[in-house]
Amino acid sequence: MMTERILTYPGFLYELGGTHYFLGKWICRECKDVDATDCAFMYRMSRKAKEEPETKMYFQKIRAFADFALEVPYNPARIKENLTALAGHLSDAETASLQEQLDSFEEDYRKYCGGI
Repeated sequence: MMTERILTYPGFLYELGGTHYFLGKWICRECKDVDATDCAFMYRMSRKAKEEPETKMYFQKIRAFADFALEVPYNPARIKENLTALAGHLSDAETASLQEQLDSFEEDYRKYCGGI
C-alpha cells in the first residue's frame, strides 16, 4: 500500500534510518547530495517551527533536487522493484517515520503546488 502511494507522487527526499532517498513515481534512489540533504533538514525544521515561507521555499528546493536526480531512460518496472525492496527492509519505526513524512509531503504538496 505504501509503495503504491509513493508511486503516485512526484519525487521528494525522505530520510530512512539516517539515509536519504529520492522516492516518487519517477525515482527511487539514494541521495548523496549534501545540498539536498541540508535542504531536507531545513525543511523539516521549518515545518516543525511552522515557519511557512521557509517551509515553502525548502519544499520547492527539494522538489527541484528530486527532478534533477531523475535517471534517463525512465524505467517504471525497475523503480517499483527498487521501491518495493526498500520498503520491505524497513523496520517498524522506519515505516512509521516514512508514513509521517508522506503525510507531510501530501499536505504540503497540496498547499504549495495545488496537487494530489
